[in-house]
Amino acid sequence: MNRLAPSLSATTGKQDDFEHWWTLPGEWVETPNERRDGWSGVIRALTDHTLCYVKRQRNHLCRTLSHPLGWPTASREAHFLDAVRNLGLRVPETVYHGVRKYSRGTEAVLATRALDGFTALSEHTGLSEAQRETLATELGRVLGVLHRARLQHGCLYDKHVMVRWQGEQPDVALLDLEKMRRRFSADAAAKRDLDQLQRHQSILTPAQWEMMLASHRQALVENTGI
Repeated sequence: MNRLAPSLSATTGKQDDFEHWWTLPGEWVETPNERRDGWSGVIRALTDHTLCYVKRQRNHLCRTLSHPLGWPTASREAHFLDAVRNLGLRVPETVYHGVRKYSRGTEAVLATRALDGFTALSEHTGLSEAQRETLATELGRVLGVLHRARLQHGCLYDKHVMVRWQGEQPDVALLDLEKMRRRFSADAAAKRDLDQLQRHQSILTPAQWEMMLASHRQALVENTGI
């Protein structure tokens, strides 16, 4: 099933066509990674005046209880982009998602809109102590909401946490949900993500990391109806 973002559905081009996204020229930002009989790669490209990241895959599948015969990892990411967005958290907008069969298997495309004004957490090295404390609190809230829904990012490095400052307030967005999965409890979802991020971030001091954890704990117990 193919899906085009409503923001592009009124255009006169071929943005709703799988082949358009499969052949769209662009710059490789993740060169094709081969595994078993498949591969996956990402280009950065401009289409309809929109900067997008386009993930292309061939036979790059994962198996889950609900998809025992295999599911494109791009489709899993598209699914969880919707799930995280529905929690009120920031993730890239899905511009197009499509899957098609060919003679030797399955091809998949996921195109997302570039996050305007956001840069990776790792790049925010010049922050004041007050800004880092504010960022720690917001990051904890975002991750707490995510984990409260029993969602584990699964690859939470500082390059996958994106930050944009609006005056003195930070917006936090999450990238690369390809390895996301739903766990049996919020604590199980949180443990690996927090351990992983702690090892791979250098912006927050130990004291600020504790502030982040306090905000995370508070978010875990709020709005439990989600």
